[in-house]
Amino acid sequence: MSRLRRIEQRERYFFITTNLAPNVPELSQEERSLVLVQLDSTRLKCGFLLFAYVVMPTHVHLLLWPQRSDLTSILRHFKSRSSLALAARRGSRGPFWQPRFFDFICRRVKDFHAKIEYIHGNPVEAGLTKRPQDWQWSSAAAHLHRGASPISVDIARLPVDGNAVLWPAPWA
Repeated sequence: MSRLRRIEQRERYFFITTNLAPNVPELSQEERSLVLVQLDSTRLKCGFLLFAYVVMPTHVHLLLWPQRSDLTSILRHFKSRSSLALAARRGSRGPFWQPRFFDFICRRVKDFHAKIEYIHGNPVEAGLTKRPQDWQWSSAAAHLHRGASPISVDIARLPVDGNAVLWPAPWA
């Protein structure tokens, strides 16, 4: 089966999902914190704006805008660094993450806000917490002004109109 090429790699708001590889045990609390450390380190190294995130036991969701590096390079670096850290902690070998990741380009302001709600609501939907801001591996507390998040998030200056296009489109 052939792989589809990514439509864009830069200058877009990307919603990302990356999952643990099959048969990899769920991330513990300490490992979720370790993944956040690697995410923050990757942000410094690769240069991207981070608007929302959540680390779940089996996957990670991100909302970001690549700046210095393209999307694939960012995810490659993040997954590689976090895999090495997780392997060292577990004393194991082999892949931790699925080889690929899923991306969605936010085309309109309402898409951006819907993805933030989805990211922060994920632990609640999974039954892991009652309120988004209580999940400590998420940016929900910062977004809801209910405390600090483990990693600071960037502020997106977006139009008020939910139907406003976020990037120049030939049909707009």
